[in-house]
Amino acid sequence: MTMGLTTGNRNGIATSVPDIDDAYAFALAVAHRLDVRGVVVTMGNSMVKPSMVTARATAKALGSRVPVVQGANVWLPVRPQETTGGADLTDTCVNDGVRFMAEQLRRTRGLTILAIGPLTDVACLSMNYPAEARHIKRVVALVGSKPTTPLELFGHPAVDFNYIMDPRAEAVVLEQTSIPFTAINFELSSLAPIPLARLRALATSPDPLARFFGRSSQPLVAELAAAGFPAKPIFDAAVVWHLIRPEDHVCRQVGFRLRTGSPAITQADDDNVTDWFSPEFTDTRRVTACTGFTSRRAAAEFQHAVLAAVHGAVR
Repeated sequence: MTMGLTTGNRNGIATSVPDIDDAYAFALAVAHRLDVRGVVVTMGNSMVKPSMVTARATAKALGSRVPVVQGANVWLPVRPQETTGGADLTDTCVNDGVRFMAEQLRRTRGLTILAIGPLTDVACLSMNYPAEARHIKRVVALVGSKPTTPLELFGHPAVDFNYIMDPRAEAVVLEQTSIPFTAINFELSSLAPIPLARLRALATSPDPLARFFGRSSQPLVAELAAAGFPAKPIFDAAVVWHLIRPEDHVCRQVGFRLRTGSPAITQADDDNVTDWFSPEFTDTRRVTACTGFTSRRAAAEFQHAVLAAVHGAVR
């Protein structure tokens, strides 16, 4: 939830502008009156405490009273840790966000988790609150791609950001739990991008919500324009749309392949850390992968819905 921050990408190790798509996903959920029980803010696009500031500002602009709770400030260690005396340190990842999710699951006995950032807190929940994690109906996550497929945006190489920020977390959820899992793959989430000109126009809208989103988006819009990008995919909003209009997505049962490694250091031209989803993988548990829209009209309606959620759609 970093829309409005001007630097600090990759949990603060990069000077580039963090992404804005989490905020648009939140707006889409609010606009369609999903029963959102809380927003757990995690590291990734930036460090977690600056992200809490922008998350709360976004919630206020949307008029949402949904709790905004601080989650992970760092990825899981690449290997499980213990002390020299053998004490297990698995519980050291527990934070307010993990405890909040555990309490909500305990109280409701069934919720869906939309994982639009690294899966750190979901993995920590499953390892430390297994009874509560059994009440997770499904995790819908923005992760993965087709096997051996180079990830590109308008000719620019890209990475599966949510995976590379915490590879072990996704491995924990997929390989150590049986929680139903839906992966909204890059091939789907990169479709229906919003032209930068439309995002710029929001900043001068007479509507306060559109103006807030437009002005908060401008640092990233300017950076993308300088790099030659004509439009911005609103990746995370595709996860929310899967709850609103699942019939718009092309999905199938698949297996997965995870190539793990150190988090956060993978560059766009480095293929050492990957998470692939495909029917050809038959030696893993089955999960759902969504790779496209059912039609151009469905993609266009998604794009319109995202803009409408921030009062920026053209009628």
